[in-house]
Amino acid sequence: MEGPRRPPSATAPESDDDKPDDPPSVWHRPTSSLPALPSLDPPSHHWRNHSLNLSPLPTTSSPSLPPPDSIPELETYVVQVPRDQVYWTPPPEHAKYVEKRRKNPEKNKKKGCSKRLLWFFIILVIFGFILGAIILILHFAFNPTLPVFAVERLTVKPSNFEVTLRAENPTSNMGVRYMMKKNGVVSLTYKNKSLGRGTFPGLSQAASGSDKVNVKLNGSTKNAVVQPRGSKLPLVMMLKMELNAEYEAGPVKRNKEVVVTCDLKVKGLLDAKKVEIVSENCESEFKN
Repeated sequence: MEGPRRPPSATAPESDDDKPDDPPSVWHRPTSSLPALPSLDPPSHHWRNHSLNLSPLPTTSSPSLPPPDSIPELETYVVQVPRDQVYWTPPPEHAKYVEKRRKNPEKNKKKGCSKRLLWFFIILVIFGFILGAIILILHFAFNPTLPVFAVERLTVKPSNFEVTLRAENPTSNMGVRYMMKKNGVVSLTYKNKSLGRGTFPGLSQAASGSDKVNVKLNGSTKNAVVQPRGSKLPLVMMLKMELNAEYEAGPVKRNKEVVVTCDLKVKGLLDAKKVEIVSENCESEFKN
């Protein structure tokens, strides 16, 4: 670039070598010494008007733009939220409900008490129903069956009678224990006349068990009517027992009062050591 021309010096003598046809001498200024041009809009006047001013022109700092490679690219991310952590906003009806409860606290308290009583009543009914069902099931599942007795032998001694009985417990899921009833008695009678009285010795049986038991009766044959000689008619006697029967199957227990009545037909003299039993029939009955 050409710099401004200098005016010729008036005192400088002209050299002989200078020729009128030679072009005037030109002074070149290096381009690196020129002031920096503004990077923004140039001023309205031409820069050559200030060419003689060697001071640098004021420059305005322009914002530095990042290189094109450093601009981040827009990316898309997918966020997955577990189903049990999905948050939701309650509907506006809930706010109305809460506000209504705040305005009527006494009414809400009464409703709360009535609901508690209703639930208590429902739970009580359900509990009673369950308890009743359990009792009903236990009643049918553990229901004692009437025991079965049979007279196998009758022995006459000078001061007492000895009766041999066979007792069977037909209840398949409960054991039983027989005891003498309080103020109870075992009696042997003939035509409403007492031949002997005694007590039951007690007997324990397993479920579906069968055992023999001997019952001793204190009495005498003096009050008995001796069968006439040559008569073939049997004598009819009655054996009666009043017992307590305790049935048990684990935690389940049932108490029963049992009355056993046996009708006997015997043949032979009552003073004989062994009387022949023609027939016998025993019946049992629960009193409760």
